[in-house]
Amino acid sequence: MNVRASRFRTSVSTPLSTLLLAAVPVGPAAVAAPSATGRQLAYDRFTLPNGLTVLVHTDHGSPSVFVGVWYKTGSRDEPPGKTGFAHLFEHLMFQSTAHRPQEYMSVLQRIGAVGANGITRTDTTAYYETVPSNALDTILWLESDRMGYLDGGITQGLLDEQRRVVLNEKRQGELRPEEQAWRHFLGAFYPAGHPYAHPTIGSTADIEGATLDDVKDWFRTHYGAGNAVLVLSGDIDAATAREKVTRYFGGIRPGGAIDRPLRWTPALADTRRDLMYGNFARTTIARSWPIPNESPREQALLQLAARAMTGAKDAPLVRALVTEAKVATGVAATLGESALGSVLTVSMEVAPGVSPTVAGAALDRAMADVMAHGPDPDTLRRIMAVSDTGLLRGLEQANTVGTWLADGEIAQGDPGIILKKRAWVAAATPAEVRAVAARWLGRPYYELTTMPLPALAAAATDVDRSRMPGPGAFRTAITLPPVTRTVLSNGMTLVVARRAGAGMVDMTLQFPVGTLADRPGVAARAFGLMADDAVGKRLAALGANVGTHVDPWAGGISWSVANDRLDQAMPLIADMVRRPAYPADAVDEANAAATRGFDRYERNPSAAGVALLKRAIWGDADPRGHIATRQEPRDVSRQALLDFHTRHLVPTRATLYVVGDVDPQRARTLAERAFGDWRSSAAITRPPAITTAVAAGPRIILVDAPGATQSSVTVGSVVPPFDKDASAAETLASAVVADIGAGRLNRNLRQDKGWSYGFGGGIDDAPTGDRLFVASGTVQADRTAQSVAELAREFAEVTTTRPLTASELDGQRDAMTRGAAQRFTGNGAVLGALVTSGTYGLPFDRAASSDRRLAAVTLDQAQALARRMFRPDALTWIVIGDRRTIEPQIRALHLAPVTVWDVYARPVR
Repeated sequence: MNVRASRFRTSVSTPLSTLLLAAVPVGPAAVAAPSATGRQLAYDRFTLPNGLTVLVHTDHGSPSVFVGVWYKTGSRDEPPGKTGFAHLFEHLMFQSTAHRPQEYMSVLQRIGAVGANGITRTDTTAYYETVPSNALDTILWLESDRMGYLDGGITQGLLDEQRRVVLNEKRQGELRPEEQAWRHFLGAFYPAGHPYAHPTIGSTADIEGATLDDVKDWFRTHYGAGNAVLVLSGDIDAATAREKVTRYFGGIRPGGAIDRPLRWTPALADTRRDLMYGNFARTTIARSWPIPNESPREQALLQLAARAMTGAKDAPLVRALVTEAKVATGVAATLGESALGSVLTVSMEVAPGVSPTVAGAALDRAMADVMAHGPDPDTLRRIMAVSDTGLLRGLEQANTVGTWLADGEIAQGDPGIILKKRAWVAAATPAEVRAVAARWLGRPYYELTTMPLPALAAAATDVDRSRMPGPGAFRTAITLPPVTRTVLSNGMTLVVARRAGAGMVDMTLQFPVGTLADRPGVAARAFGLMADDAVGKRLAALGANVGTHVDPWAGGISWSVANDRLDQAMPLIADMVRRPAYPADAVDEANAAATRGFDRYERNPSAAGVALLKRAIWGDADPRGHIATRQEPRDVSRQALLDFHTRHLVPTRATLYVVGDVDPQRARTLAERAFGDWRSSAAITRPPAITTAVAAGPRIILVDAPGATQSSVTVGSVVPPFDKDASAAETLASAVVADIGAGRLNRNLRQDKGWSYGFGGGIDDAPTGDRLFVASGTVQADRTAQSVAELAREFAEVTTTRPLTASELDGQRDAMTRGAAQRFTGNGAVLGALVTSGTYGLPFDRAASSDRRLAAVTLDQAQALARRMFRPDALTWIVIGDRRTIEPQIRALHLAPVTVWDVYARPVR
């Protein structure tokens, strides 16, 4: 369950703000700002007699419905001594009720639900999932049942279990120094007694002190129908929604009236500055201004102003602090919106060797210049173009629309306010944006510098609460659009999947070469640094989203653009790929950034588990097991990137995938025009030889993380190469053991023991050569050895005395098949399936047969695979924690030979 997103925000920003303004760095616009007209967000709103507000959005594009319940209560409602109750109760909401003994998630798994989760914020607690349309009665019964009758199912045992889980989650978060800075900020920025002055997850003492009566009282006070908003978005109409919601929710009690403050903006009479030391990789300066929620329009303009200050390479603060003065390596501005008041924050990561005093003075000058001159008009137009693309994509997703409606209803009493905010942004002038920024940025602020350590009445209903209605027939088949494969005149392969009616076109140009083909850092930068500022700005002006990806085996460039702008975007992408710029300043910055990455790697050893596991199994001579040194990725030259491009990125090895409302002939015409005359005389470079593992286990490798309150445990072993005929059975067997939700490992350590927030994993796939099974998680430091022993027991028993059961296999099979069709509702899922099939040499319609292949797996097949995959005598363990605490316990297990490494796999002893 999610508690809070990022540092220096009183809660998660509204999805609308992210949509409108969270653009990639962009450049001068070649188009006018998009018109705010022509977009609609249809919804119906009604209220039951018991006070439940219901929002309905109809979209029959997919046989599924997004169902969300937003309770208008969060951590701000917690009285002194009961901090963390809102989040603790969020966990309890997934347990049994008076009418349902099973855990909530186990039922959702059986009905094909996807995206199920809960999130606690300062002002709200939300629960949501997407279910097949035929399971609507089931999910409405479930949601109304826990809204009305959870208190009848909560027991002392369930409270103790979830208390342990939450405390593990809290300890896991506290491993991050940024979490400590967040707590400091809350206590300093807000006055004593302010509802936002404590973190959402609460204090350990308060969580440990929660009694059964406490949590039941919280439920009865805050979880009534009159304090909730229900959202239904997707394959449902308003009439059906009204009938079913009235039936299932009409008899739920309204709940109590809640007294609470409505507005409370901290008053800063003067600027306050704090300095905090911790295990930070770099010095950071963050300035925060309290912003009263006076006007939704002004909030939208402040969001725009924040993005205009830092959202592009040529934005004023980036140019002044990073490019020219070189006192910072990064700068960002954000507006965090909450019910009682918002916070505008400008933060900068100070460059190495620069004192906070010098950096702060430079920030003063840059901020004064922003307030005096305002944003560049081209920057504003580029942000508007990107927001138009984001809005178009968001309106295609029922869950996104449902979230917008709920947020608008709760924050402003206007579910459709998203379009009003978009119109305000589209109509904004540079003068207006400058004025609103100057109005607030000229006031006192709070500055926190973080530095590394030196060295209503219920109606009568006929709902039968003694029996839960079952879902109707499931649609497990995945329907893919027609796929056409052709070869261009220059030998490039073109694969087109036409999705009629899609407003966006998503494309990937894929090459069968990745990080294994060269030394560390080369492949990632060869793909990632192709564009110069001019091309980037022209693409951004079209609202195109461009990204790159690279893994050990393959890499590529992906882009997404509105269909009517595809003809303009394609030549720009082609020019970028064929004639990459590799700007010298970008190469230098990437080399400098590598050092910062190593700082984080060394200061947070718990993140090194998988890298060390691969080193232990493959060895340093195999590029899969090599751990880069500080110097290797710092010395990547521009010429090395050009050489990589010449050797590996050739048209005869490339495949262009196109998904959207584009017919194959149009796609071929555009591709020929953009790429057809691209030729290469470079010889085909063979992929690196794949070696066998140097170590088959068993062995335990310890890594010291002094003072760590949680230990990181990573365990893995070699599995045979990918086999298309065995992959379904392999997937199911792996999920039964290591699924992060219902897998045996997670159930043992999280649910049964309460020692971990989560433990799971799966197969680290590869198109060729042996692969790895990897599972990992963090555990309580004082339970490290016991956790390793429990994991080892699970692996031993699944191969001997407690093999996979039919029930476990069916549960994972149901989870994979019953919700599969819902995942293929947009271009992205189709594109991903095509690229994966191409990489692995499989038919392009492979995904369409997934339900049949999974259904065909027998228990004997899965058990046999499990016996081969999870052999205890082949396991390698990486345990990272406070060595003084854990080493004697680990050695006392006598599980396997124990050695001690540092994070670079150098023996300590």
